[in-house]
Amino acid sequence: MSQATPSRRPTRRELLTGLRRQEILAAAIHVFGKKGFAATCVGDVAREAKLAKGTVYLYFDSKEEIYAAAVRAAVDRLHALAAARLEGVEGLRQRLSVAITVRMEFWYQQLNLYRLLLTVGREAQHKRQTHELMRAGHAFYRSILQAGRDTGEIAAGVDLDTLAWAILDMVRGCNERRMDRLTRRTPQQDAEAVTGFVLQQLDLPGSAVAAQPALQSPGAHA
Repeated sequence: MSQATPSRRPTRRELLTGLRRQEILAAAIHVFGKKGFAATCVGDVAREAKLAKGTVYLYFDSKEEIYAAAVRAAVDRLHALAAARLEGVEGLRQRLSVAITVRMEFWYQQLNLYRLLLTVGREAQHKRQTHELMRAGHAFYRSILQAGRDTGEIAAGVDLDTLAWAILDMVRGCNERRMDRLTRRTPQQDAEAVTGFVLQQLDLPGSAVAAQPALQSPGAHA
């Protein structure tokens, strides 16, 4: 009987490398948000991270590469967070509520990076990554809806692809209004409204959605 190969523990060097990369990415997002992407140079990031400029170049070739890595790292955290929050949650109503809420809350905590996605992410050299991010968001909501169809909660005639894009667009719109301070609604309030709207489109009106545990968000009405 074969035995599972034990997973290799990362070396001290690998741990330090990962930690240093995280420090650089955190510093970069802070500086990008404060000065703007165009006005920021690698030296600014190095000073914020309290590192020599040459040290930053050991990990990243340019500020564009730093931005791309920051987006990938954020998406990885979001996927892990969503998977953890959805674990053990059953039923379309509750899973849809959690799926929408977790993404609303996450991007509210990542406003500096979200601003970059709306500006730098639309530049030609970054559009591919931005489109991949959008497709991943669509696939995430599509999987929630497909699970509802599999359990018979969603009728066979519903266009799940279009509905998943609509959910993504509504979430993005709520995030952008909050970022631009055009609303005082919290991520949780917007998530509840979007969830209710989607359930109505699925002919499931009056669905009581239990409140989900919220992430700690600074300035909830910002």
